[in-house]
Amino acid sequence: MASASAEPSSKPTSTATSKSQPVPKVQRSGAASPTITAKPAGTGGKVSYSDGVVLRIRDVSFGKETKEGPGQFPGRAYAVLDMEIANGSKRTLSLDTVVITVLDKSGKQVNPVYTDEAKVSDFAGELKAGKTAKALYAFAVPTSSRSKVTVVVDFDGVHTSAVFTGGLK
Repeated sequence: MASASAEPSSKPTSTATSKSQPVPKVQRSGAASPTITAKPAGTGGKVSYSDGVVLRIRDVSFGKETKEGPGQFPGRAYAVLDMEIANGSKRTLSLDTVVITVLDKSGKQVNPVYTDEAKVSDFAGELKAGKTAKALYAFAVPTSSRSKVTVVVDFDGVHTSAVFTGGLK
């Protein structure tokens, strides 16, 4: 479990956004502004940083919620993003404060889905140099927005957020 000082606060480091950074970075304890940058990629591509860290969306699958109960929305469609971080850098990355945001075609934030049937699993723990981590995240992406989304992966305070833009298929 992450210590309280390692958890992201609710405050973004800045409110400024741009096409390459459409969501404000999460403020992390002891983190200054990100110094390692990467160009955005398509949803089928890779975001590669100069220090060797590479992120990609390995696969996308779709489902509909069927269960009823608190926090459940039977019939709601969702997309499951199979994500991967490969640590080609020389230092260990903490994956305890990863925040993934999905924006629909109009730039509106899409709700995460936590239903058991989506089988989500977060990035967590320490990712040593030369190792790869995988995780599954689900989001209630409207069918009408699947042709154009933006996926933003804010994984630490040193790197800019990884940004993927394109369709989910």
